Parts: sequence; C-alpha cells; structure tokens
Amino acid sequence: MSIDLQEATRRDDVFTELGLIKEKISALPVFPSLMWVWTYDVIDDIFKTNQGPAEEWQEQVIAEGVTLKQIWDKFWEDTDSLGLHSDLGGEIIEETITDWMRENNFLVSLDDDSWLDEEEDEDGDD
Repeated sequence: MSIDLQEATRRDDVFTELGLIKEKISALPVFPSLMWVWTYDVIDDIFKTNQGPAEEWQEQVIAEGVTLKQIWDKFWEDTDSLGLHSDLGGEIIEETITDWMRENNFLVSLDDDSWLDEEEDEDGDD
C-alpha cells in the first residue's frame, strides 16, 4: 500500500516524537514508568473533565478547592494499596482510580444520593 507524501511525513514525525517520549518515560525515577504515566493521565483526565462549575450533564465534580497536585500527592501515598498494574486493562484502572477519588472526597456527587445507593439500586440490592 502506498501512502501520499503528507501521510508519510506525518508517520515519520510521529515515529520521531514517540522515540522522544519513550526516552523521557524511561528516564522517570519510578517503576513501571509507563504505568505511572498512564495513571497520571487517567487522574488528569478525570480532574479536567469534572471541573466546575457543573454542567447539566454532569453527575459528579471535583470538590471545590481541590487541586490536581493534592490528588496526585494522595495517590502517591496510596498507590501500593490500590493494586494497579497494566494487566488490569484501561476500564478497570479508570474505575479503580475513580472509586479511589470518590472515597477520598476529591470527586463528589451532585445528587443527594450517594453512588453506592445508586449502584445497589441498579443491581437490585436494596
């Protein structure tokens, strides 16, 4: 399959950029470094997605006054107890981090009911 010059240039640029990113990730003083980057990305995404003021579609927000650095500092302290590893897959890692953020009151419900009550109702466990 032949690609045009624009796509070949993009391919080559991505190849070069990925090499640079890999070097930076490999230089991080944590292990496994890619897992740390992944979990940071998940935390950062949840933080940015759930910033206030709340939109009508949102069911949860980052608690007022909480910073990404505060969340990261607590995650650093708690990470061993969370049991995260790359074999879990993206959905489980994101769910584990989201639940952890809720348990630590970084992520709070906008509804009067708690998530546990909603989940129990959905499962039929009243």
